[in-house]
Amino acid sequence: MSDKANRKAFLGRILFSFLVAVSVILVFSCSSPLYPFNNWEDPNCFFTMGSGILRGQVPYRDLYEQKGPVLYFIHALAALISRKTFIGVFFIQIIICAVTHFYSIKLAGLYVEVTRRLYVLSVPAMMLLYSVRSYFYGDSAEEMILPFYVISLYILLKALKNKTLPDKKETVFIGAATAMAFWIKYTLCGFFLGMVLIFLVFSIRKKLFKKILPLILVFIAAFAAASLPVLAYFACNNALGDLYTAYFYNNIFLYRNLNESIPLSGILPYTLSLAVIKLSDNIYIAVTLLISIVFFALKKRFAELMSYLTLFLFTVVFIFQGSFIGFYYVFALAALTLPALAAAEALLSRIKTRMFITVPLAAGLAVLAFFSSFATENIFRKKDEMPQYVFAEYLKDYPGATMLNYGFLDQGFYTVSGIAPTEKYFCGLNIDSVLDEARLSKDDAIKQQRVDFIVTKNMNDGWEGYEVVSICKYSAKDFNSTVGTDAYYLYKKAGI
Repeated sequence: MSDKANRKAFLGRILFSFLVAVSVILVFSCSSPLYPFNNWEDPNCFFTMGSGILRGQVPYRDLYEQKGPVLYFIHALAALISRKTFIGVFFIQIIICAVTHFYSIKLAGLYVEVTRRLYVLSVPAMMLLYSVRSYFYGDSAEEMILPFYVISLYILLKALKNKTLPDKKETVFIGAATAMAFWIKYTLCGFFLGMVLIFLVFSIRKKLFKKILPLILVFIAAFAAASLPVLAYFACNNALGDLYTAYFYNNIFLYRNLNESIPLSGILPYTLSLAVIKLSDNIYIAVTLLISIVFFALKKRFAELMSYLTLFLFTVVFIFQGSFIGFYYVFALAALTLPALAAAEALLSRIKTRMFITVPLAAGLAVLAFFSSFATENIFRKKDEMPQYVFAEYLKDYPGATMLNYGFLDQGFYTVSGIAPTEKYFCGLNIDSVLDEARLSKDDAIKQQRVDFIVTKNMNDGWEGYEVVSICKYSAKDFNSTVGTDAYYLYKKAGI
């Protein structure tokens, strides 16, 4: 095939991945224009932090949240497109999904022929992945790290297939990707530490000492280079101490860590048991993990099999090591579902499945994905049902007003109203119970009447000098598929 034909085919694959990504994110992410708003608390915390960066507020120093700074920088980019909607996040999610899909095809191509059937199967595979419970409404730290995981997994499997080490460019990518994980959410680094171990063991077995040592230096240099802009940002804003205290010290020492009471020998059984429990709520991830393991075993790809199991173990040990275990943590295993696509193609090729069977099968799986998703129940829901828009309509008559989201995580009241938080502890946080400053600061803001408005959730106790001016009830499914109704209250300071 000529260079022109190769280039045309490459662009065609990129276009196909992009179109698949648009379709998937449009339907399965609440950041999509088909949804009134993404009211999942975590993404709104990230978005408020990102918007704050654009206003000159420095994470941890001026606004407090507990994830990594790169997550906020990503949301600052999204806020450049729109500060009142998640449309910027929507575009970022499309890029992430497109990269994931593109490399799912490349990864499958390492083991099977890339056929039209494979492309057809890849569409419901992406839909099913994005419909799992742990994806929820979309826009988690685990989603943001996904393209770095996927590309690194491809580099690993390609190197093992060719019985070699990654080249310098690939090592630079893995080092930079590890830095991204470290500065997004450092418990996501287990995947990359497992990968480093795999390459070290491989180089020892193959006696490639002269090759591995320069690559170690390249990896360290890439990690440092990718980390430098983060450190420079906080240094220039005299906030390195705030970064250390909030992101490292408080997360490590203030959160009660269950594993402190678990002996070292018990950590692996504990995390594996927890992984099984969480995977039982994410059947697609669980099934594709098992299929991938069986695929490598039947193919007698033992190097890939042991590496795959190593990545799984390192990932779950790191993500399940804390006292707070989020239902969305399991989405960190999403990249490891991709080899199952090659397994599906290998099976259908073996039984000589024709396209007239593959297409209806793919369509049926797509329908299954739609009805499995938590998000799709809210598709086309009206904005005027949501408390964020009800309160924003009231607040538009008070330009320049200040507001506090009290007693619960940020659900987008700052974003939709366009009101910038003036309090460092701008919403209820998981750390409030162990960080007195976070809890008392919000109470002081109300006692001293530093804010004009207060938003509460299922809390109508009242404060001296404030009155309820708007109430909105909102019904939705919780994580256990139980429909519940929350009441939101908007308080106004007397005399404004």
